[in-house]
Amino acid sequence: MKLLLAAVLALLAQAGIAQYWKALGRGTIGPTEVQTLYGDSVSDRLLAGGTFMWIKNEHDTVLGVGQAGWDGTRWDSIGSRIQQTLNNSSVNPIYWHLRFKGRLYTCGYFSFEATDGDSNWNLARLNEAGTHWDALECSNPTNSDIATLVPKEPDTTLYATGYKGTVCGFPESCVFRYDGSAFHTWPPFEDIPYDPGNYVGYVFDYQGMTYMTGNLQNPVGPGTVTFLRYTGTTWEQVPGWNTQSPIKEILIRNGILYVAGAFHESTGGPGNLVASFDGENWNDLGGGLAYSPIPMNGVALDLEWYHGKLLVSGFFNQAGGVECRSIAQWDGTTWCGFPGDIRWQFNALSLLYDMAVWRDSLYVCGGINTVDGDTMRQVIQWIGGDATGNCSTTAIDQTVSTPTRLIIRTLPGSANWEVELPGPGPWALMAFNSIGQSVGQWHASSNKVRIDLEGEPPDLYLLRAESATGQRLGAKIIRP
Repeated sequence: MKLLLAAVLALLAQAGIAQYWKALGRGTIGPTEVQTLYGDSVSDRLLAGGTFMWIKNEHDTVLGVGQAGWDGTRWDSIGSRIQQTLNNSSVNPIYWHLRFKGRLYTCGYFSFEATDGDSNWNLARLNEAGTHWDALECSNPTNSDIATLVPKEPDTTLYATGYKGTVCGFPESCVFRYDGSAFHTWPPFEDIPYDPGNYVGYVFDYQGMTYMTGNLQNPVGPGTVTFLRYTGTTWEQVPGWNTQSPIKEILIRNGILYVAGAFHESTGGPGNLVASFDGENWNDLGGGLAYSPIPMNGVALDLEWYHGKLLVSGFFNQAGGVECRSIAQWDGTTWCGFPGDIRWQFNALSLLYDMAVWRDSLYVCGGINTVDGDTMRQVIQWIGGDATGNCSTTAIDQTVSTPTRLIIRTLPGSANWEVELPGPGPWALMAFNSIGQSVGQWHASSNKVRIDLEGEPPDLYLLRAESATGQRLGAKIIRP
């Protein structure tokens, strides 16, 4: 019996199957990566993109040139080769795939030869009848910084975004609207002050307004902003977003907007790496995520909705104060990690780029070298059912705690206030201006502290207070 058990375990290890995770093939060749996954129900394949030239099955190797499709048993190429190569082992990155009006699109820093012989860059649509990639109504013969198509889950409108660039010969911009048959300029962007460093990431509709992420000159005040919304006539800053840190991913489910990125509460973010928004108010989702060795490090890169729960992946080792390894799930009150010890080389924490749901299973990609000591490279499938790792109680405790708030009293002068805290100190208090810059810090040993912003210009300022036990409170003040 012992010999039989040992033989079974050896076969499982050879096939890349651990208790909770299963490998898809044997990874890519060379120092390359799978960086994006997309579960395509139309072609019934899991689509992968990244910087790889070759990707390996158990018994053969496929020339993918930046992208490949998994049919449940093996990897194969997707259509014609889409791009020129950098060298014999790596290629320019494919950013992601998406379906829009039933057709498959991809985006990234790649080039390919269209059927008419013209060179085309950055954006492509698959001709599934001929299994080759086509340009989008017009060829872009040179590499452009307009290299992304958003949102990843489009509705009626798709946007081409990036740094200042052009498509189809239009004047340069950071945003163009695409309706499935033609590109158009997007007039609201004309109200954004010009700067050669302007960058647009996501453009999407939520509750009757159009939201935009990126790094842009502020159209309603000084400095730069990373999150705006358009009311239909004017731009405004998203309420409660007081940080310059970037948003990496957005997801809308059940009327709630979820955002992920590299933001922190300590620098004016509404949460740590992840937060939710109902149109006016933010929720920090039980304290969010952290990378404990370096508190201001860490990032959340992807959001996925799976079996009624929010999943987050990236680079972090805590969720709601409990240990996890770069992937965690939130059920509305509690964070839980995933069992399985996912590691990169030299036992380092893995950077998990992306997730996808396909055939009702969860798939994850990134810097993966081993899981529970078994070799599994780059792409893995969750086979652990409803099993969860460590789970937090932080969010539950917060929901039953007594509501508290900061009491603000104006003192003589135009920029002096007394802040009354809900209990004795020590407290740390910080003030941020409307573009997320820290403008003052104070420490209080009692429940009152006096602050002044005499040296600051008129603006709306956000106050954040934190106690020694981790209690966090906020308030807003206006310096006239």
